[in-house]
Amino acid sequence: MHGGLWICAILLGTSASVNERMTVSICTWGHLPEADVAAGENTAHSLFHSAGIDVKWAPCEAGLEGDEAAQQHWFTLRLRDGESFIPAPSGADRTLGEAFLSEDGDAYIGEVYYQPVQALAEAHNAEATVLLGYVIAHELCHLLLGGKHSQQGVMRAAWDSSDLARMNRGGLKFSPSESARMRRVLKGTGAH
Repeated sequence: MHGGLWICAILLGTSASVNERMTVSICTWGHLPEADVAAGENTAHSLFHSAGIDVKWAPCEAGLEGDEAAQQHWFTLRLRDGESFIPAPSGADRTLGEAFLSEDGDAYIGEVYYQPVQALAEAHNAEATVLLGYVIAHELCHLLLGGKHSQQGVMRAAWDSSDLARMNRGGLKFSPSESARMRRVLKGTGAH
C-alpha cells in the first residue's frame, strides 16, 4: 500500500511541476518511419516536461498559422527526410534543423532534417530517434526564445560526441534559465 501511495505522490508531483503548455504539429515530408517520429516526439516531450512545459502533439492538418499560431503557442515543425535547402557554411556541420524567425520575434514554424540527424547519430554511435527528439526540442526552443544558442545543453549550436552520449543517457537538458524563460513566454509574461 505504501508503494502505491509513493508512486501516486511522484506522479502528482511530476504533473504539478508542468505549468505551461504548447501545441505542436509535426508534418512529415517524405518517407519517414512513423515509429521513429513517435520516438522523437517522446524524447522532446520528456525534455519539455522536465522544463515544466507540457507538449500536446496535434495532427499536421490541424495547425494554425501566422499571428494566431504565435498567440496560441501552436507551432509547426516540418520533418523532412532530406537535407536543408540552404547549404551549411563552409566547414560547418550539416544543418539538423532550422527555426524560421521573423524580425519582430514571432515564430511558429521550423524544420528538422532527418538525413543529417541519422548521419550524425551513426557517426557517434548514438540513437537516431533520441537525437531526433533533441533536434525537435532545440528548434521548438528557438521558436519560443529566438535564435540565440548557449555554451552547453540542448541549446548548443553544435553537439559533440560527449553531448550525444549524454543524450542517450537522458542527461542533456535545457538550462534552468532557458526553462524559466520558455515558461514565461508561454504564460505571456516574457519576451523572446
